[in-house]
Amino acid sequence: MKKRIFSHLSLFLSVLFVAVSVLTALPTATQAATPPVTWDNGSLTATLNSSKQIFQANIGKNSGKWYWEVTIDNDTADTSAVRVFVGISNLAKNKVVRYNGNTGKIHATTIKPYGTTFNVKDVISVALDADNNTIEFFKNKVSQGVYSYTADVTNPVYAEIAVGTVSGTHTLTANFGTSKFINSIPAGYAPYDENAMLIGASTLKATAGDAKVDLTWSTATNATSYNVKRATATGGPYTNVATNVTGNTYYTDTTAVNGTPYFYVVTGLNGTTEGAVSNEVTATPIAAVKPNEQATLDVTIDKEKVKVGEDFIADLSLKKATNIYAEDFVVNYDSTLMEYLGATEVPGYKVYNETNDKKGTLRFIVASQGKNYGISADTVFLKLKFKAIAVGTGKVDSLSGRIADTDNEYDIAPANALEDTILIEKPAFLDVNRSGSYTLLDLSIDAFYFGQNAADTDKTLHDADQTEDAKVGDDDLVYIVGQILTNPDYTPNK
Repeated sequence: MKKRIFSHLSLFLSVLFVAVSVLTALPTATQAATPPVTWDNGSLTATLNSSKQIFQANIGKNSGKWYWEVTIDNDTADTSAVRVFVGISNLAKNKVVRYNGNTGKIHATTIKPYGTTFNVKDVISVALDADNNTIEFFKNKVSQGVYSYTADVTNPVYAEIAVGTVSGTHTLTANFGTSKFINSIPAGYAPYDENAMLIGASTLKATAGDAKVDLTWSTATNATSYNVKRATATGGPYTNVATNVTGNTYYTDTTAVNGTPYFYVVTGLNGTTEGAVSNEVTATPIAAVKPNEQATLDVTIDKEKVKVGEDFIADLSLKKATNIYAEDFVVNYDSTLMEYLGATEVPGYKVYNETNDKKGTLRFIVASQGKNYGISADTVFLKLKFKAIAVGTGKVDSLSGRIADTDNEYDIAPANALEDTILIEKPAFLDVNRSGSYTLLDLSIDAFYFGQNAADTDKTLHDADQTEDAKVGDDDLVYIVGQILTNPDYTPNK
């Protein structure tokens, strides 16, 4: 009986011991899944100064795809072809795969040719595929090739650095993912330190303003704040214009100078870890255009070409204007090719002054007739009538102008005072007496017919109605005189 009780008691104590052991082994709610990855000296930087010295990562990898980088900080013995190894080993450190910086060879079960030697300041990147037992080393972003370690070491494997026969002091620093990598992580790989945050890239947009650039960007994965960087050339170098921007994904660069092209990127931050660079955007701030400072005084002739004696209209209009109620402007026309016949007012706009120097220059002062006629769009406010009097290409040109709203006056910029041209062709017939040359005789014949209807002239001998307006008048005589003056065969012209 006592023996049976003792057996039960022994069984109970055994179960209790196992239960307590299991509970003790379970992590608490505040325990990290894994500690930060360092070398086994507790640091990311290690100095090798003893023969066959090895530093191994404190965490090994049994599966998965992992990436890390090692920078050759210093070597007192060699500045080129440094005598250090970068690679992996088993926990016992007696089975290894190492990339030899002095020879470029792989040291494993056997020594094999592999890549190039590496030097001080070089960055050796490592891509470990523990699922397929391969390792790939990169020297300054350039792959040295993929090596299969199936026959050399079994998982779990540990990142390591080592030195052979010591000569001098060798200092190396690892980045297991707690800061931005120099190289791009190969697709499908993760930082060796599983606790390291992979901070994604944002998509950046820029809008230029007056002495400012507004920047907005998308949220970057795992980012808690952002750095905004600017350059004056595409691709950089960039300098920070804002650091640790938190609480929003926008920033206004108020230090931008109008007329200067700028190039921007943004990076996400998590603690001291900086993430990937966003797309680059460019913007050139420009001074804001105030209302009516870009107003245009335009001239539009209603025909492309006319014959001598025909009339045409030139419309005067304002464009890019806002709430304009008064205009004062000067128009020039070629008085040797066209005659000014007068102005026609447009409903809602009245001419309060018209100055005509009779030599091709007109000045008008026009005002709107009430608040409903303020000009805020492309608006014709006056029509000028001309008659073609000589052959050539004629021009009607708005030389200058001043406009006003109810607060300010604005001068039309010279570049915004526009013009239009018209081709003036000669009539279908020749000179009055059909001799083929305009002379004083042609003028004399038309002077004889002056005041008559064209139908009452002797059309069998003469083309007295030179301007084709059904009567003989001043316009015909003016045209004839113009042709005489340009006739090189007319004796007084020689």
